[in-house]
Order: sequence, then structure tokens, then C-alpha cells
Amino acid sequence: MVAITRLRLDARLFDPPPDPPLTLRQVMKGARQPSLRARLTDKVTVWHRAAQPSRTRWRSGGWIDYASGTALWHHQGKPIVPILWVMVRYPDGRRDPEAFLCTDLSVSPRTVLEWFNRRWAMETTYEESRAHLGIETQRQWADPAVFRTAPLLFGLYSLITLYVHQNAGRLALSPRRAIWYPKPAPTFADALARLRQHLWFEQAAMSPAEGDMLRSIASTDVVEIR
Repeated sequence: MVAITRLRLDARLFDPPPDPPLTLRQVMKGARQPSLRARLTDKVTVWHRAAQPSRTRWRSGGWIDYASGTALWHHQGKPIVPILWVMVRYPDGRRDPEAFLCTDLSVSPRTVLEWFNRRWAMETTYEESRAHLGIETQRQWADPAVFRTAPLLFGLYSLITLYVHQNAGRLALSPRRAIWYPKPAPTFADALARLRQHLWFEQAAMSPAEGDMLRSIASTDVVEIR
């Protein structure tokens, strides 16, 4: 299993142990490497420039500079892990420098960045499902019930997304904005609200001849609005 995540710029990184090890202390790791923060200003660091796609559809990706290397990552009380580290800086200053690690040392640095960008969509899915579909507030206590409900909720997320995307023109989907929070593109919350409104109006119709009366299409009952 490959792990990809962020890496602190002050993480403790080490060389592999010498072969054979010089002392018992160097059996697990070798000399300590410069911190990634120090490599940012080190003239020895080799940077490569590339066009990086954006993590969000309404922001431009722009250019990035990246440097990479391998090391043994060590944190107090945790096992030593061989990693490929990739450090990124942004020439236009739109973000602070950041670093990522990958436990698969055979992949390229660009692949690590592409894989991490894919994680953004997954994390957004989890966050939106928790906020709007109750993925974390299920009332089931038995594991089998939870295992049945969670996939259904994620399936509902996909169904809503696909339906609204395929019918975006007919639904006239647009982002709901607040004065203090500009939002150029619609989110899942906008899609869910618009779909609810669309389904409600399909099941109910206002009758002008009856004034303030709401007649349900699926039923002959009449409900008075007060």
C-alpha cells in the first residue's frame, strides 16, 4: 500500500545507514540530512519547473518549481520509513512552499504531485458527505448496518452529482454566494439544494384558479397555505 501525504518542512530526515554500520546507533539510520526548510535557500538544491494543474476548477494552476530526493523519515517513537520527498515552491507567491512524501520510491516526483491532487477530490467528497448527507451521524450501532448504509450514502452523493452535471443547463445551476465569501463555481451544496427544489416543483404545482391552494400532483388531497 502506497501512502502519500504532506511532509513538514522541519521533518527529521536521514541518510540510509552505512554498509557495514559504523556503530550500533547507526544500524537503523545514517547521518541526518538538511531540513527541507534549509533546502529552500540552499544553492545546491536542484529545482525543476513545470506546469501544475489546479486543485480546483476555478483557480489557475500556474507554474511550480519542485525538488525531490529520498530519505529515511524518523519521528520520535515511530518506526523509520523510507520515503521519496517532493518539495514545491510557487514562483508567483500564491502559496507558501510545501512538501509531500510518498512511500513508493520508484515513482517520479511529478507522479507524486498528480496523485496528491487526486486526493483533493476524495477529501472534498468525504467533507461534503459529512456535511450534507450525514455520513458521520448514522444511528446504526451494528457494524453490518454501518457497512450497508455508508456505501448507499456515497452512492447517493455520486447519483446527485451525475444527475445535476448532466442536467446543468435545464436546472440552471448557479452558486449561492455570500457577501463575505465569493464563490465562482457551484459546489455540492448548491447542487443538492437545486435538485431538492427541482423535485419539489415536479411533485407539486400551484393552481392559479384556486388562489392560495397547493395541489399535489401525486395525490388528490388539497393543502391550504396559510
